[in-house]
Amino acid sequence: GGLIAGSVFLGMLVGGLVVGIWGDEVGRRPALLVGLIINSVAGGLSAVSPNAIVLALVRLVAGVGIGATVPPLFSLVAELSPPSTRGLMVTIVASFWMIGSIYTAVMAIIVFQWNYGGWRTFALWCALPSATGAALVYYLVPESPRFSALHGEFEKAVKVTNMLGGYMGNDVHDDDALTLEEVQHCYKDSVIEDDDDDEDEKSKMKKAKQSIQTLYTPKMRSTTLPLQAIWFSLSFGSYGLLIWINSIFVEVHLKDVYTNALLFAVANLPGNVVSGAFMDKVGRKVMLSSSMVCAALCLACFAYYARDPDNQREESGMPVGQVGIVLSACAFQAFSISGWNTIDCMTGELFPTSNRSTGMGICTASGRIGAMVAQFVNGSLAEDPVRLLCVACGSLLFGAIAPCMLGEDRAKRPLEDGVENSNEDEEEEELLSGSYQSITPPPIV
Repeated sequence: GGLIAGSVFLGMLVGGLVVGIWGDEVGRRPALLVGLIINSVAGGLSAVSPNAIVLALVRLVAGVGIGATVPPLFSLVAELSPPSTRGLMVTIVASFWMIGSIYTAVMAIIVFQWNYGGWRTFALWCALPSATGAALVYYLVPESPRFSALHGEFEKAVKVTNMLGGYMGNDVHDDDALTLEEVQHCYKDSVIEDDDDDEDEKSKMKKAKQSIQTLYTPKMRSTTLPLQAIWFSLSFGSYGLLIWINSIFVEVHLKDVYTNALLFAVANLPGNVVSGAFMDKVGRKVMLSSSMVCAALCLACFAYYARDPDNQREESGMPVGQVGIVLSACAFQAFSISGWNTIDCMTGELFPTSNRSTGMGICTASGRIGAMVAQFVNGSLAEDPVRLLCVACGSLLFGAIAPCMLGEDRAKRPLEDGVENSNEDEEEEELLSGSYQSITPPPIV
């Protein structure tokens, strides 16, 4: 089990980093499609794996696909969303993590508790959502107009922008539609020259290295390093804990682990509602720090009740300790998902378009390292859930400090396209990125 879980996180680390860099070269949409297809194919192959070694290798590939979806997905959402509601849009997309978690928990109950098939059947059902997502992206999701414009594909950028404006309710006529000349004027000094098809691998590796190095220049490192710290601590304290949550439930004598896991998944809902309602109002830094602190406090309550899970009230016989554990775990999940939604949005906003997918890849890689480290730590503490929960609590409190080290909050503010010339980016945004509901011509977001 540890080998398989570790292989998934290693794959996610590699996939997020490699495809994150690649997404700044070929586009958000193709990178997202590649990740979804890899995950769905590997998920299907898991069902026919003959032994644990092959299964671990296949899950490693699946992890590559899972990790590969995050950087292009949230880069695309940030670039397609109006600034005024960017936090809400990211929350809506991220909320499908909750739907996927509920789907997985329900399938686990059907397959394992009701004995409708075995783990191979379960693996096939878990591969279905990625395949469905790949089909939906292929037929319905356009490339980011910002990415297209930045790479000189002005006609595609104009077409997609006017199409999105129409979808959002703007009455797009010839007189008020965004024109090719307007986009060319705004991006004339910002176009990135694409690689030649015959460029050798050494040149491509050099360019990828330069893309990463850009994130650690004096202008960018004050953004990159705190974000990496947040991703590491949040992954260690929450994502790393999720793998062991059923083991913790067993250790504290909660035997119906599948039902508890379902409740744990449903607890995402209030977190999504809170982040969607308040992220654009209170700002990203306040939302992130408060979510992580509250999640840490919930883990502290979880640890308190876990000391004596069989404690009962004499009058009613209710297992107070177990009830407290379930409620604390659900509250922790709600606050942690609020934190995840916020950091997904914040990371996409703080990196420029030219390096946004790479930045997302670097940060998600830091998160995967945190989750992998958590597997070793949590594995050694699995029989001592109180200490395990206290360690996770400390990780979240450490991460809650890091947002204070970031620069200005970019809630409801324009995205930047390049590391340099941020003033020009502001001018581009005035024309190309404002609210769909209010700007004419309809903007490139």
